[in-house]
Amino acid sequence: MRYRGPSVRVLFFNEGNLGGYIMGQAQVQTAISAGLAQAPDIDARFATLSPMGRLANAVAVRRIEPLASRHLDFDTLRWHLVQSQRARGRLNSELRQWPADVVHLHTQSVALTMKATMRSVPVVLSMDATTEDWQSMPAWALDDRASSIARAPVRALERRAMRNAALILAWTPWAQRGVERDAPEARVVEHHPGLDLDRFVPVPKRERTRPRVLFVGGRFVEKGGEDLLVALGERLGRDVDLDLVTPTPVAERPGVQVHRLQTSDPRLLDLYQQADLLALPTYGDATPWVVLEAMACGTAVLSTPLGGIPDMLEDGRAGALVSYGDVRALRDALEGLLANPELLASLGARARERCETHYDARKQFVRLTEHLREARSRFAAHRG
Repeated sequence: MRYRGPSVRVLFFNEGNLGGYIMGQAQVQTAISAGLAQAPDIDARFATLSPMGRLANAVAVRRIEPLASRHLDFDTLRWHLVQSQRARGRLNSELRQWPADVVHLHTQSVALTMKATMRSVPVVLSMDATTEDWQSMPAWALDDRASSIARAPVRALERRAMRNAALILAWTPWAQRGVERDAPEARVVEHHPGLDLDRFVPVPKRERTRPRVLFVGGRFVEKGGEDLLVALGERLGRDVDLDLVTPTPVAERPGVQVHRLQTSDPRLLDLYQQADLLALPTYGDATPWVVLEAMACGTAVLSTPLGGIPDMLEDGRAGALVSYGDVRALRDALEGLLANPELLASLGARARERCETHYDARKQFVRLTEHLREARSRFAAHRG
């Protein structure tokens, strides 16, 4: 598919990967690059926020006692302010060197101090969750009044950023509802960057003696890794094998193989393609790439109904859902799925089909260019 229309200069600015546990940001640039190859009328430039230096890290994350133990050291606010200030400086520097018609900024979490920038150039925010929805995840939710007070300034700054954005690209209907709740004045559409479906493809399974379950997650506990080990229990090494892709140390046991792999490692792609089931019984996820990557490989997915996961899995029609923290229900779901190869194949096929209609990076880039052009036009009309 070819694009038509005058050339548009787009600066794609990414907050960058946030350490060994949050590695999905680079995949946004990969998805966009897949579409750019067929977009001669898009003049693109990429920029990424560099990792924090020692001083910035100390200001952003250092515990301040005794306030920290009372959840009043404003660590979340400090982190967002430091990252936003750093991102604003880097973005403004890029714009001075390379004036863009429109900025695509992922994510809104580094846009909290960019009000002036957003008034000088149309900024399109890409996001998978509001801070309110992210902080409410059961993996790290704190319900005490002190935590609510400490998080309030972040939510206020985020609402301002969303209101000043030319457009917000919410990755799922769940994320879109969060924006509409917190910033009803903002213009928001559902749009996911997609995945390179020429790379993530189904392949024939190699012969094996036992079915294989795959888990991929940096935060092993928060993503339900321990629940998965308990649920599979004595069946490991006897009835099923488990591949764990995580940086977290996990004790050796029969039937379990731990892999230390980066997202771009071809061995990870092979694990996706050869697994019978991806299991992610997570307590804290918005729109996990691992779910999408397994789906694209035609591998059935079992996860929890958190964030945008039900949207991705079509409310259980393109994958199975089980309540987080319910190990018995997880065990029953695993046993039922692994005992039914036909169901696994059906879910995998439906998952691949859903990726082809909703998460193809090349098709999504066509839609993205339309959103970017619209944002530029609306911004110009508003200023005029």
